[in-house]
Amino acid sequence: IKPGSSPVNSPFQQPQAHASVTPFENTTETMVKSVVECSPDLTWALVAKNNVFIRRSRSATRQKCFRSFSAEPTNLTSEHKFKYSGLAASTPVGVNAFKYPADYSKKKNPTAVAVTVGDKTSKVAGIFQQQAKAVAGAVAAARPDLTVSALAKLSSVQKGLRVAAKAQ
Repeated sequence: IKPGSSPVNSPFQQPQAHASVTPFENTTETMVKSVVECSPDLTWALVAKNNVFIRRSRSATRQKCFRSFSAEPTNLTSEHKFKYSGLAASTPVGVNAFKYPADYSKKKNPTAVAVTVGDKTSKVAGIFQQQAKAVAGAVAAARPDLTVSALAKLSSVQKGLRVAAKAQ
């Protein structure tokens, strides 16, 4: 036996694959992501203590009273609470700035917002009063308890968009 070679019947011998064939080539199978339906309470019990969106202060472990915040896109107040959580809610509600495509001119309406209710996201444009009426109607149909919070988030998003538009 030459150094660097192995005997033919060795249990450690790796099978040789053809160079032109990859293990997953010519397969028609696709990965299916399954969704497990569970109650919002169970979902909150699973994600309340640890998820990627939680933001805590560095001294939170030493304080007796501290607040946790959340960076979820469908969290209206950024508070880490069951009521506002978009992960645990049966119908998540979110209000964010509308992201235009790169080749689209923003000069028409730089203050457009995207309203997410459940799985549906819609663009709301116009002056603030028109946007407030549309947001209040969409949110009140799904989660009436979050209407005031949605309007407050709309107001803060609008303020940020106006400041950004003036800076340009």
